[in-house]
Amino acid sequence: MFRGDRDKDTICAVSTPHGVGGISVIRVSGPNTYSIVSKICSFLPEHPESHKAYFGSLKSLAQGNQEAEEIDEVLATYFKHGRSFTGEEVIEISCHGSPVICQSILQQLVLLGARPADRGEFTYRAFMNGKLDLVQAESVLSLIESQSQQAARLALRQLKGSVSQKLEVIEDDMTWVLALAEAGIDFSTEGIQVVEDSVVIARLEKIQSGLEELVSTFKVGRLLKDGFRVVLTGLPNVGKSSLLNLFLEDERAIVTDIPGTTRDVIHGDTSYKGVKFTFLDTAGLRESVSDLVEKIGIQRSREATGESDVVFFVFDIEKGISPEEVTILDGLDPQRTYILANKTDRLSGLPDRKTVENALKNSKFFQKIGDLEGFFKRKVFFVSALDKKVRAQVLDELVNEFADLQMENTVLISNSRHLENLSRALENTKRAKSVVEDGLGEEFLALEFKEALIAIQETLGKRFDDQIMDRVFKEFCIGK
Repeated sequence: MFRGDRDKDTICAVSTPHGVGGISVIRVSGPNTYSIVSKICSFLPEHPESHKAYFGSLKSLAQGNQEAEEIDEVLATYFKHGRSFTGEEVIEISCHGSPVICQSILQQLVLLGARPADRGEFTYRAFMNGKLDLVQAESVLSLIESQSQQAARLALRQLKGSVSQKLEVIEDDMTWVLALAEAGIDFSTEGIQVVEDSVVIARLEKIQSGLEELVSTFKVGRLLKDGFRVVLTGLPNVGKSSLLNLFLEDERAIVTDIPGTTRDVIHGDTSYKGVKFTFLDTAGLRESVSDLVEKIGIQRSREATGESDVVFFVFDIEKGISPEEVTILDGLDPQRTYILANKTDRLSGLPDRKTVENALKNSKFFQKIGDLEGFFKRKVFFVSALDKKVRAQVLDELVNEFADLQMENTVLISNSRHLENLSRALENTKRAKSVVEDGLGEEFLALEFKEALIAIQETLGKRFDDQIMDRVFKEFCIGK
């Protein structure tokens, strides 16, 4: 990705979002930063102080008979080599937020020898210069892209090293075990046992426990990062679209009394208690459909349900749960299904849970529920799409279902690359433990454990190749 002499170039890019704004920031990084910028920012002193901003007029280069022209009044903030984000000499030019001004300044910088930066090249240089490890570099992108308070907090914890520190402890333990295995191989011909097997097994169990703990956090970490994907499903005309509009606090879906109004999956994002939710309203499920478009919509509904984190099964409490609806429920997972008995505003009295119990008592869905009382308490809601209090009532329970979301100091992983590597390291560690327990020898222990250590080092970026770098940095924006 970024290789060879290009890594020694002085690079420049706009680091703030493109478009019109109050200010824009142009970042310049590399060995020739000061010599380039000082030619157009003559107000900079000969020996600028690190982390200090200097104000003055930025002027274009004088060319031929054309005199230098003032482009803008700017602030130029200087960062000394070793004390910047990238670890290189950096100057950040804060100018007025006009795309024309930004482009004019960039043109001057390129004329003086700077190169436009590639995607993520500033963060890549920070990684290469030891300012960040690879986990922290990825958290920079997660922080930029965070769409909820919880996601931003998680990314910030990872940027500060919460995951990295735990991985480094695991890496140290792995290195200790591997060193003993290598020493055992050297002394095996002399019949010397470097350390008792019980000591090695105890250390392997500690490593395994640490890896299992991290791997188990991925589900919560991903939900914090990407949010809950919630699908509303059920028969036509039970009020799914009305509930979608209620949860989104927006008239996103068309609502009519005509069954089959919703033909495709409609989605929208919202936030509640710092957590992002993506709600999907699906076409009503029914078998006897002649309309081709509605058939396609129903098929997409089933696909969306299968890919969701949570399913809201909606039925009309006034009509009760029909055999067709029981069949739909039988195909759902009770662990991620909530039942919303809708249209309670049409009842003359209070809703009765017996309506649901009687309909479910002989169903496959009911048989898969271990704690029926707990299920009804936490996952069955009697609601009306006309009652705005329903939104908080339902989403409170959904957030509380994942108590770890509120644990600010919990170390969580949220990146699929990390999950892949740590899962691989965990399997190698389990096999290494079996090798020791079965007395197969240090050679087999070293073989398994080298692979586990490589997986941890690839996660941290202590071992990497072009493929890993491309995977990490390809999603970055230019200027970061």
